[in-house]
This record gives sequence, C-alpha cells and structure tokens, in this order.
Amino acid sequence: MGRVSRRTFNNILIIGTLVFIAMMHLPDYIRAKLAENNASQEAAQVLPDGVIALVPESAAIKALRFPQFTLTQGLPWQTDRPLDVSATELANRWLNLSGTEISAEMYEQLKPGLTSPSTLVVDLGNELEPYRLTYYELPQFWLIQNWEKRWLAVSVEPNYLFPLSN
Repeated sequence: MGRVSRRTFNNILIIGTLVFIAMMHLPDYIRAKLAENNASQEAAQVLPDGVIALVPESAAIKALRFPQFTLTQGLPWQTDRPLDVSATELANRWLNLSGTEISAEMYEQLKPGLTSPSTLVVDLGNELEPYRLTYYELPQFWLIQNWEKRWLAVSVEPNYLFPLSN
C-alpha cells in the first residue's frame, strides 16, 4: 500500500471526527427517544379510550384565570378569593380534568341551549400565548372546550370546580 495523500488523510480525519461526535451523542439520542416513547405510552395508558385531557400534561402553567377568581402557580398555589378547598387542590382538579369528546353533530344539537359562556384563561407565561378555554354549565354536565379546541362533556358537581366561599 502506497503513501496516503494529504487530501485523503484530511478526509479520513474529518470523517473520523464526525463519527466520533455522532457516537458521543448516540446514547443521549437513544435515551431521549425512549423517554419520548414511554411518555406517549403513559399518556395513552392514563386516559381510557374516548377520554381527553383539558390541558396538555406537559404545559408549564403559571396561572388559571376564571371570571370570578384567579389561581396563581406557586408552592403552594395562591388564590385571590376565599375558597372552600386549598388553591393547590382546586388547581389540581382543573389541571387533571378530562372528559368525553362530543361529536360536531352533538355540539350543533346543544348549541341553541348554550347561553352565557365563561372563559378560563390558562396562562403559560410571557413568551407563550395562553389557552382560552370556553365552558358552559348545562343541567347534566359541563361542556368545556379543551386546549385543542375539542368540546368535552365533563360530569362533576359545580362545587367541585367552583368551591367559592361566600
């Protein structure tokens, strides 16, 4: 085998360096992909079929702004109005809220009875646009629009979502 030219040697050196860098980052890449896969499997396992979350689990929520009061993220959560439960408990109730998606046809049937909408503003911090979730209190259930603009039927008592002290 003859002498390797300077150009060939440089190409081998560059390719070798790139392979070395790729090998150094491969474990982190594999770990991230596995974690991503596990997270999507866990999300699928947490909620049964047809049940949809109100807000994404991964959202870094700073505040929940209701027409009557505001819950602000902290340790613990803070409120600007007296409640019958702790602000942290109420924030967890809303953040873990899920419901059954209703079809477009069902929404159209309900639409004539939907009066006086309320809005929950989910504040994600200064750099992100907040989620504006519309909700209605109906006689049998709550109709709440989630962060993906899907309408959910949620069956809970009004006092569960709004435990306001008088």
